[in-house]
Amino acid sequence: MRYYIAILAMVLCMVACSHHSVHWETLAQVESYIEERPDSALTVLQRMDKDELFGMEEKAKYALLLSMAMDKNYIDRTDFEVLQPAIDYYQRHGTATDKLRTYYYQGRIYTNLGDNASAIIRFSKALNEGKDSKDILTKARVHFAQGNIYNTLYKWDNYIEENKKAAELFKEVGLRNSYANCLIHIINGYNIVQDEENAAKYIELCEQIFDSISLIRKNEFYKTLLNYVVTNNKIEAITPLLNQYLTMIPEDKLDWISIANAYTLLNDFATAYTYIQNYQIGSNIKQDIRYYALISKIHKENNQPDKALESYLHYSSLTDSIDLAAYSQTTLFMEEYHKSELRSIKEQEKARIIILLSLISVLVLLSLCLGIRMHLIERTKQKEHLEAEKEYYRLQYLQMEEERDSLSRLLSERHKLSETSQQILSERLALLNSFFATYIKSKEEHDYTINEEIKKLVTDRESFINSNRLSFTGSHPRFIHYLNERGLNEWEINYCCLYALGLKGKEIGTYIKLRSHYNQSSIIREKLGISEHDTNLGIYLRQLMKELSSE
Repeated sequence: MRYYIAILAMVLCMVACSHHSVHWETLAQVESYIEERPDSALTVLQRMDKDELFGMEEKAKYALLLSMAMDKNYIDRTDFEVLQPAIDYYQRHGTATDKLRTYYYQGRIYTNLGDNASAIIRFSKALNEGKDSKDILTKARVHFAQGNIYNTLYKWDNYIEENKKAAELFKEVGLRNSYANCLIHIINGYNIVQDEENAAKYIELCEQIFDSISLIRKNEFYKTLLNYVVTNNKIEAITPLLNQYLTMIPEDKLDWISIANAYTLLNDFATAYTYIQNYQIGSNIKQDIRYYALISKIHKENNQPDKALESYLHYSSLTDSIDLAAYSQTTLFMEEYHKSELRSIKEQEKARIIILLSLISVLVLLSLCLGIRMHLIERTKQKEHLEAEKEYYRLQYLQMEEERDSLSRLLSERHKLSETSQQILSERLALLNSFFATYIKSKEEHDYTINEEIKKLVTDRESFINSNRLSFTGSHPRFIHYLNERGLNEWEINYCCLYALGLKGKEIGTYIKLRSHYNQSSIIREKLGISEHDTNLGIYLRQLMKELSSE
């Protein structure tokens, strides 16, 4: 009798678990039209009594649909209160589409929070868990969202590839404006990496659908096209393109910086100044950086050196505030950690049957051994980490001493330097002297802030090298132009500018922490067309700069 009662209880439990409330059918209807009518979907969901929902599956479906509706109505969430039931349920249950969407909207929330590392992890999980889903549109949005993150990290190859994947998927579902948006992003990426051939290829694709896209997308395309013709010095194409842009796009939508930049290529700096005056400073830090870089050039060409310098200092301050390198490394680490985590999960799944059979007999012993082992490993790691960190800061300190001595020597030869170079050197030397003064005061007892100062100075070193190159761009433009014509990349030009500044080869090798200093010099010699026996590279570059400046 008890046996039959147990079976009956089990059946009743299964029936109860599969039961849904009166709202289940409504949720299915909302899901069918949420893309076309997100405002109506949001209204229906918000009017629904959540207390009447039955079971975890129904609550998860409601949470996911409500999160989708909010996102599509531009309600940006920065917490997981709404989505949490879906996160909890779809980790172990649901279809590939449910998992795809849940991880995607998790990533959207992390993006709203500014936590790009966590967002990348969720987007990667969305594509992995939802690989069997037929929801092409959400997959396209995942790739597009990842592309936006790579854009903020200045990882242009990843940015371009993610937008290519998104473009193909948007094209497949017939969303022409979204497809065009991805094409525009791809063109921008190729413009940045100076790949004219591929940029032209995607410009042609965008032109094929130009008449059928929205005014917003047309505006974005014109801005991108202006950037393309300026980047690739296509002077003959600028005037007709500007006429089209100014005629077709309403004035309140125009990109004044791109227009002004185009006029600078025509050497019409007066008109460029007139147009750039329309830009509202403070709306976007990246656009502000573009503004100050361009207005500095315009002031210089209009014989207003004081204003040019002031604008350049604004530009330098904004660029220094973006610590791209450290942030990029953090995100790359998180991506690798996620890949490792996925591999670990797959391995655990294969071994699960064996582990379950042996778990009871070995659990206590395994726990004890594991605890001891983890404790020993942790102690060893801590010790190794402390020793490595101590050695790292010691080496950095020695390098900064060498840097201080080298820069002091250069400043003692002021007659060989431009005023801008002297100012950049003085600012860097002042930072170093300030650090050493603090170090001497804290020498007797270890001060953790000293390590933080070292990190800051190491990070600022790259900004100093870039500022030095920009200084030479302003003071010796023909010299920089010559190096560009010879095919030197930005890093190699930075290297040459350190020579031109007066640093010696050994000092440069130590300063930039480059072991293959000799190989790098050989590469630059080859591009400049001089052999190893012709002359000293530093002497050659300084003589070249002098000759070009006197022409």
